[in-house]
Amino acid sequence: MSISLLNRSLFKLSGEGVQAWLEGIVTNTLSDDLTFTALLTPQGKIIADFFVTKDGADFLIDTPTKFSDALFKRLKMYRLRAPITIEDVTELFQVYALWDETERLGHPDPRHPSLGHRFITPTPLTETDSDYNAHRLSLGIVDSEWDFETQTTFPADANMDLMNGVNFQKGCFVGQEVVSRMKRMTTVKKRMRGVIFTGQAQAGDRIMADSRVIGEILYVQDKMGIALVRLDRWRAAEASPTVNDVEIAIMDSIDGQKH
Repeated sequence: MSISLLNRSLFKLSGEGVQAWLEGIVTNTLSDDLTFTALLTPQGKIIADFFVTKDGADFLIDTPTKFSDALFKRLKMYRLRAPITIEDVTELFQVYALWDETERLGHPDPRHPSLGHRFITPTPLTETDSDYNAHRLSLGIVDSEWDFETQTTFPADANMDLMNGVNFQKGCFVGQEVVSRMKRMTTVKKRMRGVIFTGQAQAGDRIMADSRVIGEILYVQDKMGIALVRLDRWRAAEASPTVNDVEIAIMDSIDGQKH
């Protein structure tokens, strides 16, 4: 079994009506176990994406540590006078990713079946040196811990709609008007995709095809990475995509469809 300790901050939400309140501001309907969702700006960009774990009548949010301050402030702002308690419990829990499991701990990661499970526990696990980052890159999974910053990215850019992170059928949430309009009125022109390199690359490098820029590298680890790709330009190109004049491979969409 592969186990990796993740760099996450955790908040505990409790109080009368907490589920309805949280569902009213985030992009997804909360399940009875683990939900992937986000809080957006009114303009529809991601402030923070996170997982919500149901814990009895309460909820635990775990988000990348780099988003924790921004998310905590926004949650408190939207609380207004609701009888909701928002408590930072980062020091009380650890969050782990587990895959290739022989025993099932926690809950299946809702973003993709091959990601394995996520497990929140107050007791540290042993043998936690597996490389979760390499694992998710091998699947072409976007992860905000590495791939983008706060208030820079629309959910569709980061494939949240393909990873069970947005429910377009639910009631209102912050930024819904923009996100829903983009889904109804346009074909998504750019998405983050996994990429595989044969040469050297770094974040900020341009992806070229037919002497035209078709994307940008966002993150690199060894010979794998994540790029933001202009899908229309890539599909129209006759030449193979390159970075620094060396051919690269752009991975298929994570759901196998033409997105």
